Amino acid sequence: MESTSSSATDDAKTVQLLAKGIMEMYEPPLTTINTHLKELTEKQDAVQGMLTSERRRLEDLQNDVMLDALLADIATNREKLVTISNSMMTLHKRVQNLQTRAANIEKAAKTKAASRPGSSSS
Repeated sequence: MESTSSSATDDAKTVQLLAKGIMEMYEPPLTTINTHLKELTEKQDAVQGMLTSERRRLEDLQNDVMLDALLADIATNREKLVTISNSMMTLHKRVQNLQTRAANIEKAAKTKAASRPGSSSS
């Protein structure tokens, strides 16, 4: 029994030494890989932040272009409205002049008709 326990103890020591050797062999590269992964993750986050910022800036520029187009439309529509308004004012003045002229012609016709001899007013 003693040899079995001594053999088991030797086996346990051997396993511990092998595990220690494997850890010493693989731990530095794993640590280096872990450091590189952290650096890459930080760089990826920085790039993602820059891309997000750039996308927002482009969206703002696009919105500015759309706003400029709308302002240009407003200016064009205002010019059209002013033109239409001026045309309406001119037409209104012409209508008033024609109405005045028609009233004067009617008045002159009545006066002329009344001043004719032999005309009968009914």
